[in-house]
Amino acid sequence: MFRRRSRRAIRIVPLLMAALLLASCAVPGTGEDRPVTLTYWSWTSGSQELADRFNATHDHIRVTFEKVPAGTAGGYSKMFNAVKAGKAPDVVAVEYPQLPGFVTQQVLQPLDPYGVTDLGDQYPDWAWRQVALGGQVYGLPMNIGPTVMFYRTDLFAEYGLTPPTTWEEFRTTAETVAAEHPGVTLTNFGTNDAALLAGLAWQAGARWFDSGSGHWQVDATDEAGARFAGYWESLVDDGLVTARPTFAEQHVTQLQQGTSLTVLAAPWTAANIQRFAPDLAGRWGAAPLPAWPEGPASGNYGGSSLAVPRGADHPEEAMEFIRWVSTSPDAVEAVAQVNTSYPANTTLTDHWGTAIEAANPYVAGMDLPAAAGAAARTVNPAWEWGPDMTEGFARLVDEATAWIGRPEGIRTALARWQDATVDQLRQRGFTVPE
Repeated sequence: MFRRRSRRAIRIVPLLMAALLLASCAVPGTGEDRPVTLTYWSWTSGSQELADRFNATHDHIRVTFEKVPAGTAGGYSKMFNAVKAGKAPDVVAVEYPQLPGFVTQQVLQPLDPYGVTDLGDQYPDWAWRQVALGGQVYGLPMNIGPTVMFYRTDLFAEYGLTPPTTWEEFRTTAETVAAEHPGVTLTNFGTNDAALLAGLAWQAGARWFDSGSGHWQVDATDEAGARFAGYWESLVDDGLVTARPTFAEQHVTQLQQGTSLTVLAAPWTAANIQRFAPDLAGRWGAAPLPAWPEGPASGNYGGSSLAVPRGADHPEEAMEFIRWVSTSPDAVEAVAQVNTSYPANTTLTDHWGTAIEAANPYVAGMDLPAAAGAAARTVNPAWEWGPDMTEGFARLVDEATAWIGRPEGIRTALARWQDATVDQLRQRGFTVPE
């Protein structure tokens, strides 16, 4: 009996030792050393690539990417509902126009406790102002959209044109194109994109919103706004540019057939041009927007920040992921082939230029890094977004679609939008002076 018990004990001891060894080895995904899992919601191209690269280079945090609809197409509603239901993801992408709405409705938590303020000097002042609201920082800029002009280098050369450097030259060039090449126009003025409309107004010196007095002031028809609107109305009325939805079927046909020679947009738009006109590789260049008499300037068109919703389970780890996305050259390289967005972080711009040209033959030779860099340095920092641009942009698209193409159509659309915006803000309890 004694020997049988001894043999049994001998068999059991190695099993116990093996179990103890396994428990002490920090096997990934088990035990106390299991990596923290973050949920990341976005719709922007390259998001999955960012998560994959981060996971490949970090052991203690794992990021799970979940694609949501574009923000204004339902993604933002999904985020709001998740926070209200106590099921917030850890990281969300929020565009700059919509960030104030997230803050006023208490959807996001400030990032100041997690060291974000130490990063402020790595971003253009105007970009940092987009995320620093009410004395606290609610997001870290990921990319920005300084507005530039893409143009057909081959057709410009064939027609003897040079990229216009002023808006006066732009009109003269448009007149030359219309007179000498019937059926061809210099550009299309998009009627379906409120963010681009805002970017062009921003570049002209307009200020749609101002909260500096402690109350919201709304003015889309000030002197600069009227100048911007009147200029484009004259081009549309005189048939020097088309006015139709950007990248809708007719516009895509124009680009493919070379009957629209430029696209006024942001660096990220290069990926859209590639998507809709893949056969035109090597035929596009990029230049800064034409200037108003005051000198070179740009507005911002698009771009996103990364933020942490209230109720997120792992804010410290979320901040580590956000910091990596916004400051790491590795993150730039991860998305270079699929996303041409310009990084907000000024320490990454040279690396970005090299990376996108190496990863994407369509962009190579376009001079996009130089044009985007020049534009980013001249964005007017005075621009401010209102407290509910998700609804505001939807309303502006409705007005633009209804009015652009009619006499004084852009000015009418902006005036109607301004009045409706003031009414809506007052209904929500905001004080808006007459």
